[in-house]
Amino acid sequence: MERGPYGERETFSMLTVLQDHVVVVHMYGELDLVAAPALRSCLAEAVGLRTPPRVVVDAEGLTFCDSTGLSVLLGALPALRAVGGDLALSNAHGRFARMLRITGLDSVLPAHESVASAAAFLTGPAA
Repeated sequence: MERGPYGERETFSMLTVLQDHVVVVHMYGELDLVAAPALRSCLAEAVGLRTPPRVVVDAEGLTFCDSTGLSVLLGALPALRAVGGDLALSNAHGRFARMLRITGLDSVLPAHESVASAAAFLTGPAA
């Protein structure tokens, strides 16, 4: 079990920011079975924050992600795409990036080096 800098158990939190033409969801801590419902709810709400809903999920502060977390990210795609939106990841690193590559999800959930590059990918030159 991962511990924080002061020995406490890592938890999961998010910060949602409206940035230009995208919704950015910054993730912090451990995305696991316990945290998955909160992310699922956050992504469902993000669908209504911009039209079309373009969502960047920033993993810079993510310390752990299990298959349930990946499932939530993948599960958000149909709702976003049904209304003309899309989702991209930013700052995927370490084990999380490796898990995306191993599972082949990096081709479905494009990962970018920064929030800005993920936003540019989603909005294209016309935004």
